[in-house]
Amino acid sequence: MSNASGAAVLAVFRAAEHATEADFAKVIDAELARAAELVEQGVIVHGYHRADLVGAALVLDAATVEEARAIFATFPAVAAGLIEAESVIPLVPLQLPQA
Repeated sequence: MSNASGAAVLAVFRAAEHATEADFAKVIDAELARAAELVEQGVIVHGYHRADLVGAALVLDAATVEEARAIFATFPAVAAGLIEAESVIPLVPLQLPQA
């Protein structure tokens, strides 16, 4: 997948309040396998663990928020209701001054 416009989507997630370590243990292998597929396809551009709580932030090569939400729905932890999106934000490139 390649987005010619350079647009991307930032999604910030957190663990659902009801989610337990045992819940995550049931889906972690499938979750990591799905993430690896999306990295290999160039869909996940950057990924970060959150330092403030259990969660993550992903930058996706996606043209729209709707496209990004459809991609997120394919993650086993999202499908199981263990992870909730806090923010899903469309991004466009920023031209920074060159030194």
